[in-house]
Amino acid sequence: MVLILSLKNNTYLKQERTFMKSVYRILSLLFVCLLIQACGDAPLDDNNLLITDSEECYMSNFELRGPDDRNVLVETNIQDIETDATKGIVTAVAKFGTNLKHVKPHCSVAKDCIVTPSMGSWIDFSQSREYTVISGNRQVKRTYTITVALQGE
Repeated sequence: MVLILSLKNNTYLKQERTFMKSVYRILSLLFVCLLIQACGDAPLDDNNLLITDSEECYMSNFELRGPDDRNVLVETNIQDIETDATKGIVTAVAKFGTNLKHVKPHCSVAKDCIVTPSMGSWIDFSQSREYTVISGNRQVKRTYTITVALQGE
């Protein structure tokens, strides 16, 4: 009699384990389906970057890096023009002896903004350059004119 009860309990436990495995599989599949559905609604721009609701559009920091990948600027001034919300001016002073024809620009911008043309590659900064910061919702643009002078000039 004890052996029969033991066999019945063992069979019951196997059925319960099989049932729980099925439940876990169904829940996992449901979770993956919901995850795919949630990710599919995000709007992307031409560069596959997420478009957000943010209208903030500004440059908060600017640096130039030399061949040793260190900042060569000793002074930076970023001005947003109050009378024209689409323009900004950046004036900077590089260390004496810096080769402005071979530097890498880097900047910090408001959350979700993009910068065109892109920064981070070697470029000639011996003359003023223009960069445009575009807001996260891609509706607001501000063009910054960046001028770099050498220290002592």
